[in-house]
Amino acid sequence: MNRLALSSASFAVLFSLPVHAAALQAHRAYYDLTAKSIEAGNNITTVSGKLAYEITGSACEGYAVSYRVANRIVFTEGGPQVSDTQLTTWESGDGLEFNLTQKQFIDSKLSSESRIKVTKDTETLPGQGEITTVKPRQFTIPGAAIFPTRFQEKLIEAANKGESRDVSLVYEGSEEEKPLRVISFIGSKRPESGIPEKIGGEMSKAPVWPMSVSYYQDEAKSDAQPVYQASFLMLENGITTDLVLDYGTYVLDGKLTKLELLKDSKCP
Repeated sequence: MNRLALSSASFAVLFSLPVHAAALQAHRAYYDLTAKSIEAGNNITTVSGKLAYEITGSACEGYAVSYRVANRIVFTEGGPQVSDTQLTTWESGDGLEFNLTQKQFIDSKLSSESRIKVTKDTETLPGQGEITTVKPRQFTIPGAAIFPTRFQEKLIEAANKGESRDVSLVYEGSEEEKPLRVISFIGSKRPESGIPEKIGGEMSKAPVWPMSVSYYQDEAKSDAQPVYQASFLMLENGITTDLVLDYGTYVLDGKLTKLELLKDSKCP
C-alpha cells in the first residue's frame, strides 16, 4: 500500500500487464486504529480511529484509490478532537499521470483541501505539476520520482526477487510540490498472512512479507528523522495487514477488521 493510504495512515500501461508490474487486487479494507504508544509531554492522552482503503482499476486503465482515516485525539488540555482525512487519487497504468484530491476536516469543519495533477512525458523525464486550490501554482518533480501505486508495485517486485532494501523517490502529494525519499526494508517471506479466515478467506493462507517504510524530506541529511514511518505485512497482491503507523508524537496499531475483494478490471 502507498504512504497516504497507510498513514493517517498509502501508493498509486500501454498493453496488458508490463513485465515489471505486480498484479494488484482490487479490494476494500477496513482497519481499527488504537494507540500503541504516545510520547510523554505532548498534551495527548489517547488516540483511536478507523481507516478505510479502496483500490480499483488495472495496469491498462489506471488505478483509483479512495482512502479515509478518522482519528479521535483526546488532549490533556482542550478535550477531544476528531480529525477526518479523505483522499482520492487516480494514477495511470503507465505511471505518467497522477491526480489527487484531499480534504481534511477537524470536528466536521473543513480545515484544508488539496487538488493536484502531475504528468510526465516519459518515466525518466521531469514531471509537470499543478496545484489548483487556495493559491494555484505550477511546479516540477524530478524525473526519478515515481507515483504511489508504481511504488507499491516496486516493493512487491523487490520482495519477489528476494531483495531486502529499496530506496525510491516518491511523489504522493503530501508535501505539495516535493517528493519524498523513501527507504524500505523487506523481511523474509512468511508462509501465512495471519489474517483470520472469517475475514480473509483464502487470503489467510497467503504468504506475506514484513515491510518497514520510512519517508524523508528529499534534501534531508543522512542523520535526519523521518517525516513518517510505517510497518506492515504485505501480500503479493498488495493487500496489507498488521499496520503500525508512526507519527512521531504517537504510534498507532492498525488491525484489519473487514476485507472485501472487488471485481478486478482485466486488461484486454
